Amino acid sequence: MGLITTAEELAEAIITDPERVAACLGRIHRFGGQVPHCTVLRHSLEVYHRIDADPDSSDAARLWALLHDAHEVLTGDVVRPFVNARLRMDQQEIDNAIIRRLPLLVPLPDSISWQQVVAVDRAVGEWEMLEIRQGHAPYPFPEFLVVQGQRFSEVVRGGVPECPSVPEVYDWWQAWSRLVRELITIGGAA
Repeated sequence: MGLITTAEELAEAIITDPERVAACLGRIHRFGGQVPHCTVLRHSLEVYHRIDADPDSSDAARLWALLHDAHEVLTGDVVRPFVNARLRMDQQEIDNAIIRRLPLLVPLPDSISWQQVVAVDRAVGEWEMLEIRQGHAPYPFPEFLVVQGQRFSEVVRGGVPECPSVPEVYDWWQAWSRLVRELITIGGAA
């Protein structure tokens, strides 16, 4: 298994090996890596859950909610004020490769479903930032996760882990990859 280095390889991996893509997203920490317990994977799942809560959401919107930051497997997470025109263009090219690989399964840019995901993505980002500024972890820590022989909740002080890197919880990437597979199958691409 080599590195995913192109947009086409990423688009193919989403279909053939979503677990691998989920694991990559689970290792990318939001806000330029400043918040070890807030990953792109958890962010994408939160966007999905909010989209899924709307009964009028399409399957295309649900799938794009999971995939909207998949380009960060190649570009990494960059704090919004430092995202420049070149990075936006590169991310759009990666998104376009995903759209080409999953025609009719993800919304087209500027569609209502696309705009719904953009709005929810922005709202989730603002909520995460507010939680972090208030000293809270945006996402709950599972009680079963053990770090150096202690329950994870015992090692956390003020919502920030004492250890420099928190192991990703496998249930999160399994949930993401299962949802991606289900939505791709529903759409007939599998």
